[in-house]
Amino acid sequence: MRSLAFALTVLALSPSPARAGATGSMIITAEQIDTTGKFEAEAKKKAVKVLKGSNDSWQLYFIAWLKHTPGTSELNLVFYDQADKAHDPVNAFPISTQANAKILVSNVSFGTDQGFKAGHTYDVMLARLVGGKEDVFARTTLTLK
Repeated sequence: MRSLAFALTVLALSPSPARAGATGSMIITAEQIDTTGKFEAEAKKKAVKVLKGSNDSWQLYFIAWLKHTPGTSELNLVFYDQADKAHDPVNAFPISTQANAKILVSNVSFGTDQGFKAGHTYDVMLARLVGGKEDVFARTTLTLK
């Protein structure tokens, strides 16, 4: 299966006062959220920590409140299997953004042929490498079923 990364649904929104203290966080959903207007309550209701797949593949949607603006037009959605003690990424998907984005909304599709395994829990991070170090903008965890 080829990876798909669709980006730029919402990019440079200002966080609402209710979410302002929760920057660096990410919500994953199994379906797309309408991000026009006040969408945070709906996203929170539809947030999942377990994502069900079909035919050895999964599709997720996410909303990330970035810890700080990226200063670049591309971040990576990186998956680390919590069972892997070496802390090597399973896979990473490029996500296009704007350098001044504060909120990023996107989705990705992936499958077992890319190293993912049902029943495993993953640390999911929006990050980029800067000087050989990972700069993490938002994170969450997700179990695949």
